[in-house]
Amino acid sequence: MTTPAGDPNTSASLPRLAATILLLREAGAQVEVLMVRRHANLSFMAGMWVFPGGSLHPSDSSAAALELLDVDAVTRRISMVDLHGDALDAEHVCGLVFAACRETFEETGVLLAKHDDGSSPSAALLERVQPLRATSNENAEVFVQLLRDNELRPDLAGMTYWAHWITPSSAPKRFDTRFFIVRAPQAHLASADTGETVESVWMTPHDLLQAAQRRDMPISHPTQCNLHDLQATLTRYGSLDALLAGEATRKVMPILPKMFRAESRMAVVMPWDADYESSPGDGLPVADCGALQELPSRVLVDR
Repeated sequence: MTTPAGDPNTSASLPRLAATILLLREAGAQVEVLMVRRHANLSFMAGMWVFPGGSLHPSDSSAAALELLDVDAVTRRISMVDLHGDALDAEHVCGLVFAACRETFEETGVLLAKHDDGSSPSAALLERVQPLRATSNENAEVFVQLLRDNELRPDLAGMTYWAHWITPSSAPKRFDTRFFIVRAPQAHLASADTGETVESVWMTPHDLLQAAQRRDMPISHPTQCNLHDLQATLTRYGSLDALLAGEATRKVMPILPKMFRAESRMAVVMPWDADYESSPGDGLPVADCGALQELPSRVLVDR
C-alpha cells in the first residue's frame, strides 16, 4: 500500500479514502473469496486476514490514470456519496476504482485489466509484470505506467460497488473505504506479496466466518460483516452469475460504527443498534442495512 500524498481527505479530522476488492471465484457449486494475511509487523491491522486493498494515491485519479478509464461509463454505473451524503465527484469515484485495481495487483498479483481490443493479458505478460508489484507498492505511479506501456486498461465491466465503511471517529487511524466485488480472472494465480501480505487463501464466506468464530483466523468485525453480507446475498441469488447481475445497481449505504470505552473494554456499536443515535461519537443517519441487521449490533473488544 503506497503512502498517499496530497489527498484532500487525509487531515487529522477526516478518514483517508481507501478501496478494497472482494475477488470471487467458483469452486464447484460454491463461491470462494480471496483473503490475504497482513504482516505481523505492520502498524495497522497487523496479522489480520483482509481483502486486498489500500489507500487512494493521487496518481490513481491523475490525468494519466483517468485517460485509461471511460469516466462517463464509470460514473453512470457507480454512484458514491461523501461523509456528508453529497455525491462524490467523478475524479474521486474513478480514482477509488483505479486504486482498487492497483492494490489488488500489488498485494495478490491479479491484474484486473484488458487490452484496448478487449483481449486479456497473456500468461507471458502476466509473468513479466509480476516483479513490478513491489515497485508499484513503493511508487503508485508505476501502475499507471505499467498499464500504458502494455496497452492495458482497468477491466471494470464486471466490477460491482458493494459496500462503504468508515472507521469510527474515535479511532487513531481512520479510513473511508469503498468495497467492490468482481469475478477473479481465471488465468491469474493469486499470491501474497511477502511484504505487506504474507499468506493468501481462497475460502467460502461460511468457512471464513467459522474460522473467525473459532479464532483460527483473526478477521476484523467489519470484514466479518462483509463476509456475512456476501454469504447471505449468495444464498439469495444461488449463483455467482446471478449475484453479479442482480447487484449491478446495488444501493450502497455508508456505515459508520461508533466506538467508545465501556468500563475496561471498547464497545463498537453498529448503526442498527437501538442505542446507536444516543451513543457517544460521530454517526450517520440510520438506514436499512439489509442482511447486516441479522448480526449482533455491538461487540466488545479488549483495548
